[in-house]
Amino acid sequence: VAMVRNLVRAPALLFLQLLTGAGHATAVVGARPQMGVGLARRASASARLRGGLALALRALAGAEDEPALAPPQLEAAFASALELHARFSACDCPHLGPPLREALQVLGDAFRLYGPSGVLGSFNGGKDAVVILHLMRAALAHYQHTTTPADRRVKPHLIYFHDPREFDEVEAFVAQTVAETDAQLFVYEGGIVEGLRTHIEMQQAASGGAHCTFAFVLGTRQGDPNSKGQTAFAPSSSWMPPFMRVNPILEWDYGLVWRLLMEFELPYCNLYDHGYTSLGTRDDTLPNPALQSQSGAGYSPAHMLCDFSLERAGRVSKPKPPKPAADGAPARPQPAPGPEPRRTIENARTAGLVVIGDELLKAKVLDTNTAYAIKEMRRRSLDVRRVSIVRDKLDDIAREVRVQSQALDLVVTSGGVGPTHDDVTLRAVAQALGRSISFNKEMAAQIREAYGGAPLSAEQEKMAMLPEGARLRMPPGAASKWPIVQVENVFVLPGVPAFFEAKLDLILEHFVAGGLPPVHTRKLVLSVVEGEIVRALNEVVALFPALQLGSYPVNETDFKTVVTIEGEDEVQVEAALKALAAEMRPGTVVRRPSKNLEHMLN
Repeated sequence: VAMVRNLVRAPALLFLQLLTGAGHATAVVGARPQMGVGLARRASASARLRGGLALALRALAGAEDEPALAPPQLEAAFASALELHARFSACDCPHLGPPLREALQVLGDAFRLYGPSGVLGSFNGGKDAVVILHLMRAALAHYQHTTTPADRRVKPHLIYFHDPREFDEVEAFVAQTVAETDAQLFVYEGGIVEGLRTHIEMQQAASGGAHCTFAFVLGTRQGDPNSKGQTAFAPSSSWMPPFMRVNPILEWDYGLVWRLLMEFELPYCNLYDHGYTSLGTRDDTLPNPALQSQSGAGYSPAHMLCDFSLERAGRVSKPKPPKPAADGAPARPQPAPGPEPRRTIENARTAGLVVIGDELLKAKVLDTNTAYAIKEMRRRSLDVRRVSIVRDKLDDIAREVRVQSQALDLVVTSGGVGPTHDDVTLRAVAQALGRSISFNKEMAAQIREAYGGAPLSAEQEKMAMLPEGARLRMPPGAASKWPIVQVENVFVLPGVPAFFEAKLDLILEHFVAGGLPPVHTRKLVLSVVEGEIVRALNEVVALFPALQLGSYPVNETDFKTVVTIEGEDEVQVEAALKALAAEMRPGTVVRRPSKNLEHMLN
């Protein structure tokens, strides 16, 4: 028991009782019985099972020798895996269904070519490994259903390369998952090369020295550090032991992995619920900064990450021995360069706008809020980086709010906050930020005051349902009795232009300082079409990389192109203007255009 506690140092209570002569264990985690745990075989002391789960199980059993063979898979585990295969195959999601069935086909081919005992799955407890495990056990059950008698069915074979720096939660999750799926787990200390070489030696010794060829199923995906040149089936590199790599999810991305886990409610390590998006060891892994809450007090779950390129933002790029802190305590590792930290609302520099309404997308109503918001935000030195118009659909709104909230300092929504059935913005914001929604007494009191103290109607009570932790912001001296709702870095505003503009003005005046230096803008109005100035424009862009140059074709009588030059350095802006004007032919620059173009500078 002490060995198990030393290996699985988790709060959950783990009891393991080895069944007499059966070679598998019944596990109880938190007093809940689970499936059997297969034990790794060891041919000799040279197998080097110096620690890990399999050795802990053997020590607990008091066995002096390894059992000759692992027993067949328990019927309940087999039936569960077969049912999972049916569910996977029937998946009708247009995004998940086709790649899911393709992955099952790849694994079916692997079992057909190498046999059930010749396919070994990598299981390190991470999200990709969880996907591989469940795909493997489903494909194996489907293969053995018609080819193998019940008393000869093979358990899924998994391999775990134990690292002493492993997260406690990962070790506990590996133990529990192997128990629940009744898999056979081979555990090795050290790296993957040494472990695989030892495993091959083990298998060859068990088969009387015969050559062993096996398939190694991996969770490699495109974009992973070792994915270059990989295909669904790829031989191992020359410097590695001989085996066939099997990559059933090679074309999957981060979002598809989480879609499978969430859609089929597959258990995963609880670290992913606390902001971790890519698991290494305790020495080189931190929560993803892209998922940190506005207050800095916590992190959103991994499945809420929207920018998949930031999956590894919490990983330390080059692990180094940590220097002890001043008090002698070990120092925490520093993450690799990741996304730019999100600033507080007061110091916001970047902003986005989510405009909500079917009526806008159907051109029933003209959207004026976007132009007004961009103009006012830019006037206060905010860099507007994203504007989206979405339907009155909860999931669509939540998805866009989540994307902007993670990437930008300030997000403003417009519309969808009334009492009707299609006003779902507040619920969507709660979903986007991983919060529940509940009756807000402070908001209810504000609504009652606005309506003269009368009891709230059912429709008004709906307007008092706010995301947990929402702040009601009321600027000093504001004429309106309606507070502004803020949830983290998201302000929720009405869509009626008069109300939207008034509340946005209050936000920008009282809550946002505007952290960027003022932007200086100049324009050059030309009588020639845009194609004639490409060379000159490119040369000026190369000379002034810190400036933003824009070229806009127009169709007026006396001018055809307007060039704008923007930047924080007014001297450079003026120099770029002169440089571009000097490249123009005489008479090309229009000094007094017939149309007012001041709107292009705002």
